[in-house]
Amino acid sequence: MGQCLASVVLCGPAVALYAGFIVLPAILGFAYSLTDWTGWTRSPHYIGLANFRELFGDTRFLAALGFTLFETLLIVAFFTFGSMVLAVLLDKLRHMKGLIRGLFFYPYVLSILVSALLFQYLANYREGAINSLLRAVGLGKLAQDWMGSPALVPYFIFALVAWGGLGFFTTLYLANLQTIPTEMYEAAAIDGAGPLSVFKNIQFPMLVPTLTTNSVLAVITGINLFGQIVVTTQGGPGYRTVTIGYYIYWLGVLNSRQGYASAVSFVCFVLLVFVAAIQVALLRRRQVAL
Repeated sequence: MGQCLASVVLCGPAVALYAGFIVLPAILGFAYSLTDWTGWTRSPHYIGLANFRELFGDTRFLAALGFTLFETLLIVAFFTFGSMVLAVLLDKLRHMKGLIRGLFFYPYVLSILVSALLFQYLANYREGAINSLLRAVGLGKLAQDWMGSPALVPYFIFALVAWGGLGFFTTLYLANLQTIPTEMYEAAAIDGAGPLSVFKNIQFPMLVPTLTTNSVLAVITGINLFGQIVVTTQGGPGYRTVTIGYYIYWLGVLNSRQGYASAVSFVCFVLLVFVAAIQVALLRRRQVAL
């Protein structure tokens, strides 16, 4: 009885906060998805599955979903494998390792607002650092509006996310690398194994658990893209960079369609859970095989 009471006292506040700020809003969101609530009316009108029927014929939603998936694929590939390669390289440093690692982690400390404003300045056509540098070295013909080009802006958004999150994902891999016994490296050196062999047979198998974690976090990062879009492109040019998060904001806040926005949120939540479950299952199966 005493242990039960202690558990309630210690865990109760956290459970109550989680239920109040996460579980309850999720339940209410699904309830509102069945209504035509505008966000201002006191009594939402029940309309059943009308929002969901409209959703699957909504071309803007499909465009937002396609762009979000494209960015997510780039982000997952980079944060899962690119940060792994960087972590292995940083782990080999012998001088000023703390300073160099700190420089890679520093962008993660900055807020999304600061990072987005910095990249917006870099991309400015007239005074941006990129075009100014191109003009200074005689390559002014290559200067352009980097965030106004439909072909280039998706990759510029990806560069913004990659720059801001690389340090965090790399740090997770570095922490895992520190757990590898030095005896394994010594045995590999005695056997004459090269860097690629060490990575393939020692480091990569040990990094698979972190790879699973990073890949899931990267999926969540990609699907939740919002702040970067609000600060930089506002979904433009046209609807080229509208993500799911920004589309929900555009519907619910800017167009007073809270019910429809809730339906979009619920569908995306289900898709995210489904993708994450498949991803974790595949990676765990590979982890067991290794």
